[in-house]
Amino acid sequence: MLRLEVSKKNEIERVLSIILLGMLSALEKGLISIEEAEGYLFSPYSFMALREMGISEEIISIVEEGCELEDVESLRPEKLLEAIIELRIKAEESIRSIPTPSIPTEKIIVK
Repeated sequence: MLRLEVSKKNEIERVLSIILLGMLSALEKGLISIEEAEGYLFSPYSFMALREMGISEEIISIVEEGCELEDVESLRPEKLLEAIIELRIKAEESIRSIPTPSIPTEKIIVK
């Protein structure tokens, strides 16, 4: 089992944005499926958990729109890549908007 732990809100939001960027980049390149992304983060459970944690609306919006990618894939497949790219750009903007933490940063892997 791998456990990740981040305690400061701005660092939680930064780490989430970095994870979202990686996941969306992998989706864009066809390295993972939408179903896999849903298993990791693009789910109503994740959306609600992040909202309860008080995570920024910017990040919650990316997760919420990520939950809708399967609908885009089935209803408007020609728009799927465009939707993924738009979300990737939002994740990049989210990272830019969150202040860089002091170095050294908190270690996120917990044994």
